[in-house]
Order: sequence, then C-alpha cells, then structure tokens
Amino acid sequence: MKAPPRLQTLVEEGLIDTVVRQLMSGKEAMVFVVRCGDETRCAKIYKEATHRSFRQAVDYTENRKVKNSRSARAMAKGSKFGRQEQEAAWQSAEVDALYRLAAAGVRVPRPFNFFDGVLLMELVTDAHGDAAPRLNDVA
Repeated sequence: MKAPPRLQTLVEEGLIDTVVRQLMSGKEAMVFVVRCGDETRCAKIYKEATHRSFRQAVDYTENRKVKNSRSARAMAKGSKFGRQEQEAAWQSAEVDALYRLAAAGVRVPRPFNFFDGVLLMELVTDAHGDAAPRLNDVA
C-alpha cells in the first residue's frame, strides 16, 4: 500500500518500514497497520481541526490548561497562532495520557513515538493475531 503523505515522513526517517493497510477511520483520526522491523504496530494519524466532525468539540477540550501564558492568550483570542497551539494541544492530549498510563503500569497500547500529528503505538491483537475489536464492539 502507498503510504499516506503524513506517514511518508516516518518511512523516510526509518521509523516505519511499510504501511500494510488502513485499520479504521473515525471522527478524530485514521489508523493504519504498519511494519517496523519485525514488529507490527499501528500509526494513528490525527485529523486536523478542519477535518474533524465533532458536534460538541468543547466537551473534549473544556478545562484543558496551557502552561504558556502567551499560548493561552492566543488560544482565547482565536488567532492563527492560537488555533495552531490549540491543535497541538488537542493532538498531544491522548499521547500524554498514554505515556502517563503506561508509566503507571496500566495496560494501554504502548506508545513508541509521536511526530507531526502521527502516533506510532503498539497494535493490540486478539489470540489469533488479528487487530483486537474496539471496546464499543465488545459485549
């Protein structure tokens, strides 16, 4: 499969060897199965704000704090820089949570790398080696 443009950078950097297939696409990201050496992993490409389809995005971003006061002011004003900072905060929120949960010993997909809105992480599989079902699809 031809690598999507945002994964092509990771291929060129040697972090991904090949893109096997698209696993899923949702309202916040597209997920691809990739090969990294002998391991099969997944790459989650976060969609940019203009391509996300959240009806109530405020519910996901409410009460998020930004340490940099310049960024916080820009985000409140809605300037171009503020929108860029808000996008960066949006994309890194899940990544930060995964790293913290993994460090605390919680069984979550192990994150390997986060670069330019692409999260490279462990592919959770079932007993047959197939991608595990989404939690929403399990009784």
